[in-house]
Amino acid sequence: MSAVSLPAPTAAVSRARITASGLLRSEWTKLWSVRSLRLTLAFAFALVIGLSSYLIIEGTTLGGAPADIPFSFTAVYPVGMLALVVLGVLTVTSEYSSGTIRSSLVAVPKRSGVLLAKAAVLTAVTAVLGAFTSVLLYVLVQVTGTLPSANGMSLFDPDMFWGVLAGTLVLPYGALFGIALGALIRNAAAAITLYFAVFQMGPQIFPVFLPEGLARVTDYMPFAAMDVVRAAGAATEPYGVGIAIVVLTAWIVVIGGSAWWLLKRRDV
Repeated sequence: MSAVSLPAPTAAVSRARITASGLLRSEWTKLWSVRSLRLTLAFAFALVIGLSSYLIIEGTTLGGAPADIPFSFTAVYPVGMLALVVLGVLTVTSEYSSGTIRSSLVAVPKRSGVLLAKAAVLTAVTAVLGAFTSVLLYVLVQVTGTLPSANGMSLFDPDMFWGVLAGTLVLPYGALFGIALGALIRNAAAAITLYFAVFQMGPQIFPVFLPEGLARVTDYMPFAAMDVVRAAGAATEPYGVGIAIVVLTAWIVVIGGSAWWLLKRRDV
């Protein structure tokens, strides 16, 4: 029986399969069609809105945040960010566990586009939802009047705007960090455990075991830099906002770059 030769894919078909818009639509569909991702996303923002609203209505602050800071209602955001780190991890690792990552990479032989599309879609979605959350909580602060330092202050007043913006950016940063970590580790349980052991608990544990001269390395962990950024210039220790932004960017570049390098060279 003679073999039947199939025509090679045309250039038009190949281009259609790997266009940037096609990749973005694909990742958008995956985000809203996978139940665990939808629930984690909803939980993260429900947690932020619910807990922040309670504190605003009660006129209290989380963890003793100074009430004289007009954007102190963003103090809950790092809590929601933890759920978004998990979301970022699951966005990548769910495809590895189900095996669907193979289909994605067959359609995109260069591979980088898949990772970039995941990062772009999830970062954009969480940034938009974060902005909506911040505006909603700002309005609640103005309606309740329980935060005297913010009463009557415009959202675009520099004393308010930069703090709210910095706090809001914590949310998409968490999602992006989770994607980078998930792409590097490829296993949800291992990636989440690593995150909590090293990045969440590490700053409290490492100084106990490190020599005194090296203990300050924890100042350059993501959470330490994030606290500086969220203070929007109100805190200058252990360094300023500019260095904090560099530190946060460096973590994404190192972890994301390592994940990209392995994706290009390691089998799935």
